[in-house]
Amino acid sequence: MAALATPSRTPASAGAAELRLTRAAPAKATPIVAAVNDSSASSGVVETAVRLAAELNLQLVFVYVRRGPPGFLGRPFFQRRLTAKMTRARRAVDRALSAAVHAGVDAEGEILEGAPRKRILQLASDRDARLIVVGSRRRRFSRSVSRGVLRAAEGPVVVARSRPLLADVR
Repeated sequence: MAALATPSRTPASAGAAELRLTRAAPAKATPIVAAVNDSSASSGVVETAVRLAAELNLQLVFVYVRRGPPGFLGRPFFQRRLTAKMTRARRAVDRALSAAVHAGVDAEGEILEGAPRKRILQLASDRDARLIVVGSRRRRFSRSVSRGVLRAAEGPVVVARSRPLLADVR
């Protein structure tokens, strides 16, 4: 922690400047938020986010956003579906955390429920994230989460691919 010297005038000293040492508050670490899931695009997100966090010496927050199972399924079916989704979520976050630990990066994981685009942006805003890393995969009939995050984010967004663009070109 650095000490900060601030000159101040006190009424008792009548014009003499007094040098008072105060401790500067540590700068709030702004993390990198990386959205992971159980798809093949998630490996590119983990690799890119870990590399960026190591290079920038930042903390890393992996987030898995799941949509809740429909309530009309009934109690035993709802619970089975919820258990399966939570197992997939934990597996994806654990893989990402182990990659971060292997690279020596400080990381944590969160599992959230809701609309992925909204929840990723909300977490990044709450944590005052330096940047967001999302994956890119081809979606045929539904909206792309990465495109939604890219359009609505207030800060920089990195869209990671699962394989390099020029890997096949020689």
